[in-house]
Amino acid sequence: MNASMWALGLAIALLAAVNAVCWGYAIREVGDPQMTLNFLFKLIFNKWFISALASAFAASLLSYIVLKEMGVLTGRFFLSLGMIATIIVCTLVLGEKLTLKEWVGIALILAGVLLIGR
Repeated sequence: MNASMWALGLAIALLAAVNAVCWGYAIREVGDPQMTLNFLFKLIFNKWFISALASAFAASLLSYIVLKEMGVLTGRFFLSLGMIATIIVCTLVLGEKLTLKEWVGIALILAGVLLIGR
């Protein structure tokens, strides 16, 4: 796997983390979901919701390049780095707490990415 794929994968991982943080802030600002027009307008025009959509769209476009270059099986596993970035950034920014099970999951994902990336 070349350096450009690693850089692209890291960019996608960071976009996934930004997406999760934006969703967290949108939920905090907009509140509990309700099937009302007022709620939908508050959500649609919320800056964090718009940022979440934009980051998800950008990550999806970049993911297409990774999957095309690496193949679906290898590329999809490589893109799981986004899950690790999301967990770590949400812990740091949103104050989420990690359990031992989540740390073990992070270690397993990293080991798999490193094995496949060789």
